Amino acid sequence: MRVLLISPNREHLPDPAFPLGLAYVAAALKRHGHLVRALDLCFADDPEHAIAGDIAAFRPEIIGMSLRNIDDVAYPKKHSYLRDYRKAMASVRKHTGVPVILGGSGFTIMPGAFMRELGADFGIAGEGERAFPRLLKDISSDRQMDGRIVRAARSRIGEIDGTVPDRGLFDTAAYYHLGGMLNIQTKRGCPFSCIYCTYPAVEGRRMRLRSPEAVADEFEEVMEQTGARHFFIVDSVFNYPAAHAAAVCDEIIRRNLHVTWSCYASPAYLTGELADAMVHAGCTGVEFGTDSLEDSVLRNLGKNFSARTARKASDICRSSGLKFCHFVFAGGPGDTDETVKVTMERLEELQPDAAVVMTGIRIFPGTVLADLAWHDLGIPEPGLEPVFYLSQQISDYDSIREDISQKRNWVMPGYEINIHSRLQRRLRESGIKGPLWENISKKR
Repeated sequence: MRVLLISPNREHLPDPAFPLGLAYVAAALKRHGHLVRALDLCFADDPEHAIAGDIAAFRPEIIGMSLRNIDDVAYPKKHSYLRDYRKAMASVRKHTGVPVILGGSGFTIMPGAFMRELGADFGIAGEGERAFPRLLKDISSDRQMDGRIVRAARSRIGEIDGTVPDRGLFDTAAYYHLGGMLNIQTKRGCPFSCIYCTYPAVEGRRMRLRSPEAVADEFEEVMEQTGARHFFIVDSVFNYPAAHAAAVCDEIIRRNLHVTWSCYASPAYLTGELADAMVHAGCTGVEFGTDSLEDSVLRNLGKNFSARTARKASDICRSSGLKFCHFVFAGGPGDTDETVKVTMERLEELQPDAAVVMTGIRIFPGTVLADLAWHDLGIPEPGLEPVFYLSQQISDYDSIREDISQKRNWVMPGYEINIHSRLQRRLRESGIKGPLWENISKKR
């Protein structure tokens, strides 16, 4: 079948993110003999014109649309992507009557809501590499089918070494130029219990590890095909299991790959030996999902480490020459004026290369946070429009914003403190590569 895959994501802040999930699905469809074309609207001047043109030229029999995110999860900006998704769907319906299949991580979080809102024919909640070809087989066999959501949890891929994304269908040069890096994955799944997180719903709790050889092969292939040398590892946590992270680093070192990369990391699993290996393998910085530096709040958030652990991880990074950034919340369950003050004071003591402070926490259905939001704040089951948990025990959020605005290497996304679209474009157009926070850190 002729399958047109559409990525309607148009977010450029903090960077345009290459549609890795859709590239994985494209490769899987090709392996099953389907003719695949991808339409990425991220850089399109006129999305409707682009959709009309590709439909006319390609004449698809099926359209797949990947909804990567629901909104920017940043308070008080609360920028929802639903408007872009509605426009893309309206354009598709205007120019063709073929079935539309929704998927992607954003769709997986709230599949029913998206089906109702966008009026799609089918949806795939979860990984699409197996579920999408199976759904196409059902459709092509003329089975009597009503619109339905395929739950792909049972068809998650156990052995993921054989799944490689098809980047050739997308403008990787634009992502590298305007986003400063490409992305790569070394594992799927997240076994942790952070009360707000949707990773377990999207990828499952069981970790599925790629072999270090497969990861290094992909680095080599992408560098050879695109010339890119800067990457972000998109695992929920790169340094767990630590042995796997170390093995990936060892393979990069063994092959002498001239690659630069950064990643998400947990303070709980960073050792001096692993940090040294990461630096030797080309890692320039880590982004810690620290959330708080007050132990009672950390427990409320479901974290498995203490403020002391975060301090130790920061010291390890500094000793190894590894830049580090801490992400924290102000306003989560149990946060008070005093706990936020403690977090900010301790964060300053750690002297990170950068810090990102999020006001409140975006509430997603099916999480512990959603239950707490109902119990503590009377907030009903959240929907597609962004709703945030904001502790009522904090008397003045504006004063937090004012304090952070005085720190040159601290970022507050919802208020666009030290990061906004004009700054992002200026840095990228000047040739800056890698995470923007690493560049911000140079201003200290």
